[in-house]
Amino acid sequence: MHSSTIFQFCFLLQLVAIALCATQQCHPEDQKALLQIKKDLNNPTALSSWKTTADCCRHWKGVSCDRAKTHRVNFLNLDNIDMKPGHPLSIPPSIATLPYLNTIQLGPANFTGPIPRSLLNLTNLKDLSITSTLLSGTIPEFLSQITTLTDLSLSFNNLSGEIPASLSRLSHLQSLDLQSNSLSGPIPDIFNSFPNFSFLWLSSNQLSGKIPKSMGNINVTYLYLDNNKLEGDASMLFGSKKDTWTINLARNKLAFDLGKVEFSNNLQILDLSHNEIYGNIPQQLTTVRDLTSMDLSYNNLCGKIPGGGALSNIVASAYAHNKCLCGSPLPSCTRRRSF
Repeated sequence: MHSSTIFQFCFLLQLVAIALCATQQCHPEDQKALLQIKKDLNNPTALSSWKTTADCCRHWKGVSCDRAKTHRVNFLNLDNIDMKPGHPLSIPPSIATLPYLNTIQLGPANFTGPIPRSLLNLTNLKDLSITSTLLSGTIPEFLSQITTLTDLSLSFNNLSGEIPASLSRLSHLQSLDLQSNSLSGPIPDIFNSFPNFSFLWLSSNQLSGKIPKSMGNINVTYLYLDNNKLEGDASMLFGSKKDTWTINLARNKLAFDLGKVEFSNNLQILDLSHNEIYGNIPQQLTTVRDLTSMDLSYNNLCGKIPGGGALSNIVASAYAHNKCLCGSPLPSCTRRRSF
């Protein structure tokens, strides 16, 4: 072969090698960590795309990388992992060997055991979501040490005990979802610690006592406290200057004068049913133009139902089983002494 041809061939091979390196963005340490995670999960078929012949940043299911800066794995989604029925596994501690992770989504899956302390090693973690699993135990205090967290979801698990007041250290927290667990005790008075808070979901637990005053200081978009054992005043959660879209306080033991409450002009969904709320229905509700769903049934409300505006499309069942409500859409006054 002519020497110039050999040179051109070698040069072409070098260009190909450079091109392969440029397209292969998965960091070797991240690939090693991900393969260990796969092994710890007994090599589930859901992770069959996790193989060394493919770039983990581009072709591995549930994996994404920061391609603009670090080229390191920053997103991991392990949902619907097909672990053998009856053989649940704990969350693999090898997840904590991906130092650049800022988002973890685990579940639905039959993970079991407590939330692993190894998560403390993830110093860039912002979004932690462990939902619809078999995790049990309490919400660990060490989560408050992951001060980078902005979103924390531990919903639909078997967690018990109280909501730790130490979560107040998460000053960047914007959303907290703890619904559908077995949490008990009072809601901690921690909400002055979250200046940018917008989403709170504590539904379907065994939370009791009064709503903390600091919760009235946050301007949340979505607020769900339904299906608990909360009691007393909840009027501080409302306000005409707030941006709230949804408030669901149904099925508690809350008691306050609804007639003295002002509502967000952005309110779309309001559910206060199955409480002990009294007073009349404020005329202002007719001016909340985006209100599409409301339920005030099973309370102690009295007086005339305001007509027109946003309340024109609210069905009669939304006012049923109150003390003495009158007017459209009810065919006649609803009168009763008690539940």
